[in-house]
Amino acid sequence: MIIKTMAGKIPYVLECELFKRVEIKRAEELLAEYNDFKIYNLAQYQTIFGKTNDHLNLAEVTEQENEVDAKKARDIAEHNAKVATDHFAKLLGSLDFAESSMVGFHIAWYDLQQILLEEYKNKTPATESVMNEIAPRLRTVASIMVFADRITTALERLDADKKIIATMKDGFTLLMKRCQTEQLKLPEFSVTKKQLSKFKKVEDYMEFCEKLFFA
Repeated sequence: MIIKTMAGKIPYVLECELFKRVEIKRAEELLAEYNDFKIYNLAQYQTIFGKTNDHLNLAEVTEQENEVDAKKARDIAEHNAKVATDHFAKLLGSLDFAESSMVGFHIAWYDLQQILLEEYKNKTPATESVMNEIAPRLRTVASIMVFADRITTALERLDADKKIIATMKDGFTLLMKRCQTEQLKLPEFSVTKKQLSKFKKVEDYMEFCEKLFFA
């Protein structure tokens, strides 16, 4: 199952194929693309919203009143920068994006970057960014891909019945199709990773997937 933006399935997804891992070199390339995108934009939010008011020349503050104003300006700028970077990290800082590079999830980071650059010019607050609409779906796709890979691999390792594995694969495929038209609210793999690591039986995974598929 390959989804491409040119087919109008999921915007800004260049390629994602369930149940298929990519070569290490390719995974490293995809991971590098994501890390560059994340680090650059976190820095931009920190810089843009971490600036104090232009009318205050902090280097020349001498009077006590101005010192108080300067401190207020610094506090406000620090708060604004934290709100902006925290919001961006929540939207596009999920560890599932990094995890999904191993299974070949390729996002159009360049196109997203152009959107953000335009928003930076206009000093668009992070809470009003168009990423609030775009990012959640991309994050969900990343999570589905990682869950699909890890859970089916675990079932194969447990020597689960082939029919069970096939059913699980069908479930993840349908979940991905739903993601094309719905804004699903799924748990992130990185958040549930510790829980999954404790599963010892096929039934544990089946129970987990039942909740996941009908979220």
